[in-house]
Amino acid sequence: MQIVDCTICMLMSYVDVVKNVRRTVYWNVSKYWEKHELSLLCVTAAALLRRHISAKSRGVCMSGEVPDMLGANAEILRSILSQPLPDTLDMIIWRGITNSAQASPFERFAARLLVEAGAAGIRDIAAENDFDVIRLSTTKRFWLRCNGNDLSNEQFNVVQAVESALNRIDYADDEARRAVHGGMPEACIDENFYIAKSQQYLRNVSGAIVAIDGLQEGENNFRRMRGTEGARGGNWDISTRFANVCENLELPFRLHYRFDVDASSGVMVVRFSIPNTAIMPVASQYRDGFASAYAVRLAGMLAWAAFSSSVRLTQVDLTGCVGDADGIPVISMGFDRVPFMMGALPAMKNGQCDVVPLDVDPLALLNLLRPVRYVGFFDGNRALTPITPLATSAVFLEKRVSEWQDQRALPEGLRGFLRADRACELDVMHDESPVSTDDVNAIMEENEGSPMVAELQLEAALAQLGESGEAGGVCEAGGTDETGVAKIGENGEIPLYCSRPGVRLIISLLDGDEHTRYWKLPDAVVDVHQNLGELAKNNGDYERAERELRACIKLAPTSVRFYEELSQVYARTDEYGKAADVLIGALKIAVLPIDCEVLYYRLGYALWQLGRLPEALACYAMMVNGGTPFRTAARDEAEEVSRQMGLPSPDMKYGDACDALRSGGVPVAPEDKVLDTIARAAICLTDAGFPLLAQDAAWMLGMRDGGDVIGAVAMSLRFGAEGRSKN
Repeated sequence: MQIVDCTICMLMSYVDVVKNVRRTVYWNVSKYWEKHELSLLCVTAAALLRRHISAKSRGVCMSGEVPDMLGANAEILRSILSQPLPDTLDMIIWRGITNSAQASPFERFAARLLVEAGAAGIRDIAAENDFDVIRLSTTKRFWLRCNGNDLSNEQFNVVQAVESALNRIDYADDEARRAVHGGMPEACIDENFYIAKSQQYLRNVSGAIVAIDGLQEGENNFRRMRGTEGARGGNWDISTRFANVCENLELPFRLHYRFDVDASSGVMVVRFSIPNTAIMPVASQYRDGFASAYAVRLAGMLAWAAFSSSVRLTQVDLTGCVGDADGIPVISMGFDRVPFMMGALPAMKNGQCDVVPLDVDPLALLNLLRPVRYVGFFDGNRALTPITPLATSAVFLEKRVSEWQDQRALPEGLRGFLRADRACELDVMHDESPVSTDDVNAIMEENEGSPMVAELQLEAALAQLGESGEAGGVCEAGGTDETGVAKIGENGEIPLYCSRPGVRLIISLLDGDEHTRYWKLPDAVVDVHQNLGELAKNNGDYERAERELRACIKLAPTSVRFYEELSQVYARTDEYGKAADVLIGALKIAVLPIDCEVLYYRLGYALWQLGRLPEALACYAMMVNGGTPFRTAARDEAEEVSRQMGLPSPDMKYGDACDALRSGGVPVAPEDKVLDTIARAAICLTDAGFPLLAQDAAWMLGMRDGGDVIGAVAMSLRFGAEGRSKN
């Protein structure tokens, strides 16, 4: 009976192969397979039965042929993360190909996929670039990390092909575990089982639709963040729901995407990546059609991810681009909600889009999905050709006017919070002043050996800025006097410099009230003061250096760089108490990990010199996220502090470090009030239809909360579906 049960399991495995794989497409086997599936299946079953009977007669337990098969699989997959990837890949290939006689079915299967993916090319790529492999926190699948800008097109194709192979291997192992958990003996899982499952992964539209439905069920956990709740069915709600699906959708190839959404009109546009034809894991004569079919399938899945994000969405247009979301557009299709729900969605849910003959038949897939708008052309090999995509709705173009030109009024509820009445008043990047940052830098470079000449030219630049009056921007309301001192605007606007858009949005945390307003100070004014301070410091004139940097802080109260530079002036004169006070003030508004790390490093040293050893050690313990060049120095200093404290090690748990800082009056950065303010700005501006104003706040929020989902929303807010070149 055991033999029969195992044979039945094996037979069902082969049935699965027949249902889900046409080996003519993938492995270039004879057409005989398609014409004689049933007879071949019967022959296979008979052979399996003879095999089991023969093994039984010899006293061999079939399940014992591969002891702890799944455990061995897991060890192979763990090795991908535990040692250099080129070595791991070569070992897998050696075991599965060179040593195939002793290899397990999984090893042979894995080696086969890696060889076909061109895994041999990974070694040179890893040797020449920063390169590692991780498992994503969302899907738990593999991700090969490297700087794509440093790779040739051929190298990047290899990276993506190997990544896809690893994930198909991983998926097949997951399916084996599900099968064993469902009662299939391990001995019944052979190489063909793994092949079938890996190929199923390439076309699993119905499974993806089920996954999307599961992800969209219930409340959106990203709608409310840090005390601010986005409108239900609003832009933030829809954006985070859609991004959450995209980040958690298990796909055989990596997905790049960006989108725009306008909840009020019920329209969403999506731009997504299509894998390069060269990385398709099929015989070369089928790659063009396979890539095209994959693009159509993916468009259908993303359309449902969009529609399921809110019942408010009634129109979704999608454009597929080769390589990444900024690649060449090759297919564009639009769906309206009701026709999609009545036609395309049932076809995807019931498996009609999953059948093998459609793997190389994109036209048949289009006939199933039936987009109401379509632009796309196929050549003789069914390859997609470059197109002009569907036109972008005017509603999105209106939202993407450059910040400094955006005259739209802010919602009344945001004006006091943001200390601005119009969108243009929040711009910090546009600068048309007669003296630019480049001009200031040129003065310093040209007079590197002549500090007195540099000082004179910098002061002349300040005078020029003062003579210019208004700086020229449409929302600028002030200027500087002849000494370079920033003037108050006609309506009481305070001059303000911000190092980036996000820190403009936290200005409400400082002095003033809901009636306070600001005008954008020319960048060069602060640049001049900062460089004058640097010259004075280097010349030993610490009094003037302090004065110049105090001016920078007054003009740029949310830019932490000037606080840090002022602390260094005080350190030169051993005024570590003043240095500590300045750094503590900066930590109250610091957000970015690199800023926090620099401040904690400087503060740790200052507190050490003041004899405040527990707080100093805690500061050094906070240097974990920024990636600054001070790591080694901080470690050395922390060890010396711990020795002075009589501790065996400088190591300190994060919670203990936070307690030590708070007890000493040192902020734990970023403070909750800062992140709460950033979250409110990101969510409210997104819901109000100001994506360019919201993007930096969303990006900063994503670095601390929300991970890849909020990061993806931030990228879409910044660039939209039109692409980087448009903004």
